[in-house]
Amino acid sequence: MFLFCCVPPRFAQDGGIVQDTVDYESKPIVLYSGIPKKYEIAEIKVAGTKDYEDYVLIGLSGLSVGQTISVPGEEITQAIKRYWRHGLFSDVHITAERIENNKIYLKILLTQRPRISDVRYHGIKKSEREDLETKLGMVKGSQVTPNLIDRAQTLIQRYFDDKGFKNAEVAIAQKDDPANENQVIVDIDIDKKEKVKVHRIIIAGNDAIKV
Repeated sequence: MFLFCCVPPRFAQDGGIVQDTVDYESKPIVLYSGIPKKYEIAEIKVAGTKDYEDYVLIGLSGLSVGQTISVPGEEITQAIKRYWRHGLFSDVHITAERIENNKIYLKILLTQRPRISDVRYHGIKKSEREDLETKLGMVKGSQVTPNLIDRAQTLIQRYFDDKGFKNAEVAIAQKDDPANENQVIVDIDIDKKEKVKVHRIIIAGNDAIKV
């Protein structure tokens, strides 16, 4: 059985390992076994996720039944990278379940990133929490992705900066929800610090302004 797998954090090239230079937050290592040969895809199966239809997930791969691919080869590498770019999966494995003559039967195993079961804010007022809930759109059932967390961090920082809390510190952490499989509780800790006040503005070097 051939195995092609995608594991963080980066690509490398050494013999059968394929390298790519696309800059992701975490880059997958693509591992291959075997000497490159041409095969026609006879079947594609998907496993590991319940939230999406198989035809949607297969479409994301760019692979299709009847397509001729090289194994090992660029087609599988690109398929794995496409899944990685979407940010919805933390792990990707593509296996050849069997090979008959020049026909290859592929199976795509996906590990889906967890969904949010609860969001808890610490260190802020109720009105501020309500404002942030509206701005962030981070609600129960949302899938946790690196982009979602980065966006939340930026928006929270900007929100308090605009209110005069220029030195506010924001920490976002996730922990597994023991009551719900593949779901996490998101804790958002905010230390607003002291509000920065402007006491005096001095304008120098402008003769056009008369006092």
